[in-house]
Amino acid sequence: MVEAPELNRIQGMLEDFKHAKIVYLVTFSKKGERHSRPMTNFNEDPYGMIWFPTYRDTRKVDDIKHDPRVLVIFPSSKDGKFYEIEGKAEFESQAATNLKWKWWYLYWHPEMSDHFWFSGTGEHPERVIINIFPESAKITEKDQLKIINTPSKSLEVK
Repeated sequence: MVEAPELNRIQGMLEDFKHAKIVYLVTFSKKGERHSRPMTNFNEDPYGMIWFPTYRDTRKVDDIKHDPRVLVIFPSSKDGKFYEIEGKAEFESQAATNLKWKWWYLYWHPEMSDHFWFSGTGEHPERVIINIFPESAKITEKDQLKIINTPSKSLEVK
């Protein structure tokens, strides 16, 4: 496991992160190209380990295998500003992935707890958890977010 240094505290970042239902995960390809995609954020603390469930056969997993450096970007409550967390990603063990995946699903679908369709046992090798260990954080202007390769409406400032 990667040991993360103490992250610099930025006023408002904790609260804005808790309210950010979508964050952008940026990975880097073998050629150094930046790939960004929106991710559902159920994490509560931008200063600790951040994790996301996904599937093994994805571009983000392939990118992380070649370059564990990632960015997590989300909007600030201040107009036109965004937070950018840089960190290192690694993959969770299969056993921990199975446990976290079940918890994640029930967190987002509590109505399914009585008839949960994921087996509590057995391997699910197509599933993987990406753990991100933050190393630095900063706040930046929207127009300096060159790493979002296809901005979505959620990035538009009105």
